Amino acid sequence: MNNTIKHKIGLVLNDDTPETTLKRKVSFFIFLLILISSFEVILESVVSLSSKYHHYFFITDVVVSILFSIEYILRLWVYRIDGEKPTIKQRLSHIFSFYMLIDLISIIPFYFSIFYSSGYQFLRIIRILRLFRLMKFARYMKSQNLVVDAIKNKAKELVLSMQVVVFLTVILSAILYHIENSAQPENFGDIVDAFMWSLSKFIGDVGGYGDFVPITFGGQVIATIVGLLGIALFAVPAGIIGAGFVEEIEKIKEEEDIKEKNAKLLTAFNYENKASDIKNKKLIGLQNIRRRVINVTSAEFKLMLSRKDLITIADKGHGIKLSTLDGVELIQAFEENTNYGTYTNRDSKLTIISPTSVWQLYLGHFTYALSEYLKANYISSELVGKSAWDPKYKCALTISPNYISGEKSNNVYFEQFKSDMLDAVGKNSTVIYFLCSSSLNGSFHILNGGKKGSVNFTETESTYDDLSQLENFYSSFKGALEDFDTSEDSIYSTINKHTFYGNYKKDRFHWMLRKERNANIICIYLSPNILEAPANQYYPIIKILGDSIRENLF
Repeated sequence: MNNTIKHKIGLVLNDDTPETTLKRKVSFFIFLLILISSFEVILESVVSLSSKYHHYFFITDVVVSILFSIEYILRLWVYRIDGEKPTIKQRLSHIFSFYMLIDLISIIPFYFSIFYSSGYQFLRIIRILRLFRLMKFARYMKSQNLVVDAIKNKAKELVLSMQVVVFLTVILSAILYHIENSAQPENFGDIVDAFMWSLSKFIGDVGGYGDFVPITFGGQVIATIVGLLGIALFAVPAGIIGAGFVEEIEKIKEEEDIKEKNAKLLTAFNYENKASDIKNKKLIGLQNIRRRVINVTSAEFKLMLSRKDLITIADKGHGIKLSTLDGVELIQAFEENTNYGTYTNRDSKLTIISPTSVWQLYLGHFTYALSEYLKANYISSELVGKSAWDPKYKCALTISPNYISGEKSNNVYFEQFKSDMLDAVGKNSTVIYFLCSSSLNGSFHILNGGKKGSVNFTETESTYDDLSQLENFYSSFKGALEDFDTSEDSIYSTINKHTFYGNYKKDRFHWMLRKERNANIICIYLSPNILEAPANQYYPIIKILGDSIRENLF
């Protein structure tokens, strides 16, 4: 229960969580509290108002400070809601981050005023720190974040420009010293004096340090150059920040454009344009599932999305990936709700896992449709895998020595995949995971832990407890497929057990689930012929498989 509450609060208070209606309402409420608190501090400084309304000011300060204290404590509590336990270093880094320090400074004065009664002037200084609450606006105002991001992105250029200014200032100061030293040694006694004089001109003679001027002609020329350099000191960074500001605005516009086009493309997957697909999806009661694929050319002409748009959406958007089949460019969609792809927990006794959807065309859709048909838990790696093209997503999820050792991996995708499996798979529940086979070896291969070459289910080190139940499933599924399959070479109904594949190695994730959850697990290899089948074969096969699983396995 606590984890659920923590997760819900974290979704509202954490800065990196998606925007929701509740999050916007809470942000607006805090925004309002900051305004009320700031006006209270300002009005309290007016003597006539302070003496007349002191009681109301005090109540306002108490209420706002307590609410901000609760907010600060909750932000500390919900720092990580991804299931990972933060290290001490990570916690300290979070506590001393900019916004958390601002939150802390904004509430400290209230507690000082309660426990520290002496030193009126000191107390006034401390209490004025309450105005730091205004800086909390930055968390909720995009305009402030825009300026900060612009400066961050142009940090290298700013540092370089400052280096050039400092270098030139040192050179000019050295020249100025050699020219002016003989004329006024009391003012230009060394290069450091000349350098400090130059700096004072940059900041407007603050403190009166530069209340003297060069008196020689050469010194006046150098002073003029120093003055021009002072202009450059502000003009160049201002230009750099301005350019960064424009880039950030363009970036925001681009992101909004991508988001809009991304949503448009995902919406298109909710509608079928082929009568055969519509008919066959309806026949098995899955008329609302997304379509398998959209041709790139169709998206360009019918959705008015350019090729560049599609590539950008696949790269920077969500829930979209591009593939090719026999030279034809295709678009696939998936529900992207975790860092590796899709995770749906329906609290079912059946979990369907597809660890290689990232590279096998249609495998993600087939397993997704099956999970929808059976109302099962669903885990699919749509982005991450050993064969992923993007180096960032290259990680073996099916096989890893960490499954044997139980050690934590440094790869965030692996850890999330493992965590979601352990979360979805209940004690003594059923797990079916899917891999893709060669089309030459038959349509389906059903494995329960045996070695390659066996024509029967293994009885030793089996991943499924009730072998008679498994045999019933196999026979039922095989018979139903044979009755359905009218293809010339029986490409949809050639079923094997361990003849071509084995899954006995202990470094695979299913053995970890077997050990940790005592789950009943089978592996099903299916042929590309199944995945690429026309709608009048593809959807009925999903129904046949789903019915066989429902009647025999859970």
